[in-house]
Amino acid sequence: MSPPSYGDRAPAPFRRPAGGSASGPQVVASGPEISASVKWFNSEKGFGFVELADGSGDVFLHVNALTPTGHTNVNPGTTLGVRIGQGPKGRQVAEVVSVDESTAEAPRPRAAFGAPRAPSGFGSPRPSRPAPDLSRAQDMRGTVKWYNATKGFGFITPESGGKDIFIHASALERSGLSALNEGQSVDVKVVQGQKGPEAAGISLA
Repeated sequence: MSPPSYGDRAPAPFRRPAGGSASGPQVVASGPEISASVKWFNSEKGFGFVELADGSGDVFLHVNALTPTGHTNVNPGTTLGVRIGQGPKGRQVAEVVSVDESTAEAPRPRAAFGAPRAPSGFGSPRPSRPAPDLSRAQDMRGTVKWYNATKGFGFITPESGGKDIFIHASALERSGLSALNEGQSVDVKVVQGQKGPEAAGISLA
């Protein structure tokens, strides 16, 4: 259901009607105040729907009904005290008497553009890692396939063949190294990680 269209004319400044209606003179509040819960509200479009506590269904809510309370937006779950009227297309909130935001759902946080994703698997940075058990490590020689110092990880191709070996920055730090260059020959102590072979220690060959 869409809000009323004003055509090419800008809407007149909103004024609360003397009769208590908060959504325009065409909607007159009738009946007592009733509690309602906001189902959703789109502040850009200026309307949404509330669910009445008496179980009689959902009712259209226009932003004009909110402005007298000092609000232009309400989050889902917000409890409103409302009076209902008959609008052009059915029942709608004619007057918002009270707004209780303590029951509102917390808005979902939006990740900032370019923000790193949560770590998962070899494809993501790992800020900290426990020291592996070197007693089970296998000595191998390999060549650095690539290493990204900014992300803090990379891969080594073993000379003996098989799966590439994951290398984390923490392994370099334990070995006294700060970075690796593509094509470098290295000796690594390899352990079996959750995702495959992983370098527990490393030294330049």
